[in-house]
Amino acid sequence: MTFTVLARDRNSGLLGAATASRSLAAGNAVLAIRPGVGAVASQAWTNRSLRGLLLDELAAGTSAPDAVERIPAWDERAELRQVAALPATGPGAARSGRDVTEWAGHIVGTDIVVAGNFLSGPDVLPAMIARLAQIPEIDAADPERAVLFARELVAALTSGERAGGDARGRQSAAVLVAAVDHTDDLSVDLRVDDHLDPLPELTRLVALRGLDLSERISARTE
Repeated sequence: MTFTVLARDRNSGLLGAATASRSLAAGNAVLAIRPGVGAVASQAWTNRSLRGLLLDELAAGTSAPDAVERIPAWDERAELRQVAALPATGPGAARSGRDVTEWAGHIVGTDIVVAGNFLSGPDVLPAMIARLAQIPEIDAADPERAVLFARELVAALTSGERAGGDARGRQSAAVLVAAVDHTDDLSVDLRVDDHLDPLPELTRLVALRGLDLSERISARTE
């Protein structure tokens, strides 16, 4: 019922997550980021508690593949769940349970994990990967780098929607960005909980976040 991207930008030191769904307030239920640790997602027949369990494992030094393998031990209904994890460093991982509503699947790449369920077909996730491959280099010294990365993540969701997206339609979307380290002032946390066309609305909110940041930067330098 949802399609999601987790991504890491090594040059700028950013970690991000974005999701879109025909479900209400997907951002509240699906995504979580812990700066310095990683980004995770729990979706399909969502078990929200899996996000904290995955992040705790990553914080303890467990690899993402090993953490994801523990899902059946934590959840007796694991085959209804779809989860993804991308640590601050190291490989990402994902798991799509056998009983997750089709079409469902995931792709794990270098610095990227995409996952989706109840999609229109298998073209959605590759469209997201292809768009992510076009992300320009983001300068680590750019004070607006978190907003720039958020914009690219939302663009990847938009590419997934154009390829078919959620088979039921659209309703909500969200994007989170944090520094890989513990720098708090780079964060982006924007959500569209109920909207007829949530991705353009989320794009607008990211642009507003950029304007707000630019104004604060200007005020500090005057």
